[in-house]
Amino acid sequence: MAIRKTGDAALAELLQVEAITTDCYRQVRDQLREMVIRLGANGTLRLPSEAELSAALGVSRATLRSALQALQQEGRIRRLHGRGTFINRYALGVGANLAEAGPFVDLLGRAGYEPSMRVVGQQVVELDEGDATSLCLDAGAQAVRIERVFDASGKPAVHSVDLVPAHLLGDDPEHLDARRSTFEFVEAHAGPPVCYSVAEVRPVLPSPALAETLRVPATHPLLRLRHIHIRADEQPVAVTVAHVNDEYLRFSVIRTYLDD
Repeated sequence: MAIRKTGDAALAELLQVEAITTDCYRQVRDQLREMVIRLGANGTLRLPSEAELSAALGVSRATLRSALQALQQEGRIRRLHGRGTFINRYALGVGANLAEAGPFVDLLGRAGYEPSMRVVGQQVVELDEGDATSLCLDAGAQAVRIERVFDASGKPAVHSVDLVPAHLLGDDPEHLDARRSTFEFVEAHAGPPVCYSVAEVRPVLPSPALAETLRVPATHPLLRLRHIHIRADEQPVAVTVAHVNDEYLRFSVIRTYLDD
């Protein structure tokens, strides 16, 4: 992989990172996540210094620190004053952390499957009272409804429905590219990117239609994730309801406390 010259070829080969072409926090965070997995698998539990990492990634120290802080909040790493940054070895086996923001395609890939995504439907609908309230809109307001199925090596693993207010999406919201992830779709078409999400998690039995879509018996419980996605200006910009078959994807939660 291409990487900016750091003067330390051995470090570059060890890290196996691509140079970030723009000072993009999200790219840096994702690169660091993958790096933590690789180094941990090789038995390396201490990360290189900030200077080495920022040079390897080709980004500023400020961007790097923000990304490291995100991984610290997720419980992936520990940053100990005067000692360095260490990989949390007890979190290495966690494939999907509910605290992380990531497309289902990526999560299924990390779980060892060949992931793919299908757009099942895209249409403008009227919001019911519950979804409208979540989006700070009146009942009956219009939203684009995007229905997707995520496959794990050719087998349906996750069904998701996104609702994005139509007034944020321009004049022809029904024909926008729905193949992007929820975060990419919102960022591309609905203004500033999502800053954080609030999730409700509970087990449910599938409806007949959902059981057919995910090819599970009506008695097979699914994990229902309902997210409200919110921008930095505190504007809710999307609701996602996903049903996950835990035969393919299981979630964990890493609770973090203050490091020394």
